[in-house]
Amino acid sequence: MNLLKSMTDRILVESHRGADGFAPENSWAALEAGCQTEADFLEVDVQLSRDGIAFLRHNYTLPDGRFCASTDWDEIKTLQPGEPFPLLEDALNWVKERDVVLSLDLKSGFQTEARLSREVLRLLDRTNAHNQVMLIAWDHVELFHIKQSHPQVMTRALLRGRLVDHERYLRSIMVDAVSLTYGVARLSDVEEVHRAGVAAIMAEMWQPDFLAVLNLGMDMVSWGNPLEARRALGYL
Repeated sequence: MNLLKSMTDRILVESHRGADGFAPENSWAALEAGCQTEADFLEVDVQLSRDGIAFLRHNYTLPDGRFCASTDWDEIKTLQPGEPFPLLEDALNWVKERDVVLSLDLKSGFQTEARLSREVLRLLDRTNAHNQVMLIAWDHVELFHIKQSHPQVMTRALLRGRLVDHERYLRSIMVDAVSLTYGVARLSDVEEVHRAGVAAIMAEMWQPDFLAVLNLGMDMVSWGNPLEARRALGYL
């Protein structure tokens, strides 16, 4: 899938945490809302229970304060009011029936190294959903190993701050995209990213600053209300 604006002729829109501008984050309702707003990507967060079940949740801790990684799924699924946290495998099967891509933010903190990514890759193999996901992580070592074992899967590095040499670093970890830091990223950074053949994404934008997205030459923006993003970018 092409991510670069130079190839798509437009800025792609990713709906944040399913579509948390419309429904509770990482819920089935948020996924449906993101799909209905015709977002190009649906971003969700993936946690792993103590007994190895991958499910959608942003926080490393549960509503009762326990860590996801230290609690079994049979306990976790009873803690969410209403419906349980969506299972990743169910979300992968769901997305295969729709013209949309899941951006899976791998919450690998507080876990044994590579434990979460191995389970996610196992589920991708099981559901044959490799072409409908982008794997996102702060852990660039894991992203590098994912790309080595599954080169067909899109990967995206999360950055906080600026690098001295974006082009060389991003080539070295073989990612398809990078999220740059809102308010810190410069046009020269985006140009370096593009020289590496990598897409530049504005994520963690805490206000609707779509002018910055345009001025920086970003390829994608992540936002909780995809309709607002598309309208601001002139696509509605």
